Amino acid sequence: MIVVVGSYNVDFLIKVRDFPSEGETVFSDGVYIDHGGKGSNQAVSASRLGGNVRLISAVGNDEFGKRAIKFWEDERLDVAYVKIKNALTGSAYIVFDRRGRNFIVVNRGANALLSEDDLDGCLNGDILLTQLEVNENVVKKALKEFPGVKVLNPAPAVLNDNSLLEYVDILTPNEIEFKELTGTQDLNYGIAVSYTHLTLPTTAASDVYKRQAYIGTRERRILIPTLAVDAIDTTGAGDVFNASLAVYLEKGYSLERAVRISNIISAYSTTRIGALGPRLSEVSELIEKE
Repeated sequence: MIVVVGSYNVDFLIKVRDFPSEGETVFSDGVYIDHGGKGSNQAVSASRLGGNVRLISAVGNDEFGKRAIKFWEDERLDVAYVKIKNALTGSAYIVFDRRGRNFIVVNRGANALLSEDDLDGCLNGDILLTQLEVNENVVKKALKEFPGVKVLNPAPAVLNDNSLLEYVDILTPNEIEFKELTGTQDLNYGIAVSYTHLTLPTTAASDVYKRQAYIGTRERRILIPTLAVDAIDTTGAGDVFNASLAVYLEKGYSLERAVRISNIISAYSTTRIGALGPRLSEVSELIEKE
């Protein structure tokens, strides 16, 4: 069982040719509304790859919240522990350009109301996957009490209580998050992995998209290239990476093998619009070739 503790947002995706400068108005090439939030993205993407997934999240008592629960049920998630709060469902506004770059503004909504008490009785399974779009005290309790392998995707990388890192088994920052967490601007392979290795209790995997992935453990350092693709939307690539990692770790794959597969799947996901990952049938041939 993969247990995902995290956020849900309604995603409003706005496609533009080029990002506007300050004070400039540009026309969009399209607007899309989709399901999002790092917790939901990762849970659904893991389920699409064949994972058995429980989602612990919060939605509002509005139409968007109802749609979210129906969507998760259709995606075969265990939603028994999803909480309905007296608030608006979280939302995110994602602007992406013709090069696949994006920037995101989030209204947390019900996500901010997920509490430690909401975790009672549901923290059991093999892999825990969590992020930082819900309150830190909730994340810390999940990491501290979960009995299996604990993966933290530190996104967004705004961390007030560094002690929660003591309970992390695998940390998965992207390039920006790595810099924010470590304070270094130098992503040289040796320096980056050494710094992470000294900071984290066990291992660190990084989904530095479109370049490579780093794996740093107490025993070794590995640099893994990614799949070359023509990206049109990088939104959610990190979420797909984390979902894939959880699925293949649960299957018993080594960390290196799981990261190699996750690199392929997350790269493939950027060849289409949206933050959700592909189904296993779409990427099985790519995985077999790896």
